[in-house]
Amino acid sequence: MSKSSRFGVSTRRAASHQHGGSSQSELTPERQLSRWGGVAGVGGGILMLVTFVVVGALGLPDASDPETLRDFADIESGRIAEHFLYLGALVLFALHILVLHRLLTKAHPPAALFGTAIAQFGLAIMAASSLLHVSTSPLSDLYTASDAPPEDLRSIEYAWHGAQSVFDTMLTTGVLLVPIGILLLGVAMWSAPAFGRRLAQLSIGLGSVGIIGAVIAVVDPGSMFVAASVLAIVAFTLSTGWRTLKLGNDMSIDLGDREPTKID
Repeated sequence: MSKSSRFGVSTRRAASHQHGGSSQSELTPERQLSRWGGVAGVGGGILMLVTFVVVGALGLPDASDPETLRDFADIESGRIAEHFLYLGALVLFALHILVLHRLLTKAHPPAALFGTAIAQFGLAIMAASSLLHVSTSPLSDLYTASDAPPEDLRSIEYAWHGAQSVFDTMLTTGVLLVPIGILLLGVAMWSAPAFGRRLAQLSIGLGSVGIIGAVIAVVDPGSMFVAASVLAIVAFTLSTGWRTLKLGNDMSIDLGDREPTKID
């Protein structure tokens, strides 16, 4: 074999090895999870924002407003759309946080594990309270029935308030637990070079805002500060979702987070 032939073969092998290594790097489990987790995070945040838009555009009343009981037939379609969008967002949030746990567990195992577990508990409780219309729709049908005895209307109102209070309690519990998990995940990001200190600080800040808002809502039931907790969760998911998606697509970023030190 001539020198030029040998040189051509070695060049092709080097190029093939280079492309093969890049392809393998793209297909590593961490990068695949980063991409899927990023899509889940950003998608969940967008779904939650769409939920807010649907509520505002359709002029849906607050769930505790008596109009929900009296005129449910007029808002049923919008309310069902709101609930399913909300549930879909929560499912995507949960998937995204599981991916964060996988990416952060090497950097800070305790914070990553505890933050994920607490956030998942909170999201599960919030999801359980998402389909409120399943319990209130039959009560509305009874309340608006033409043959409903007047003496039964007060009992139906009491039952409706009871169902509403249960779901409000579950929502408040969820928005208290999820920010605690977010704060711990931010602590884990502090030791993860791939995420950076700025995102860690933002996550810790959003978790703190969410906790404060939820505590105020616990002390003062019905307070609008619960919305601050929900917005903090959405902001966290959008910001970390975008970063996670970038991690999966940017080959120059090393996903091999360092092992935790004694200081951690």
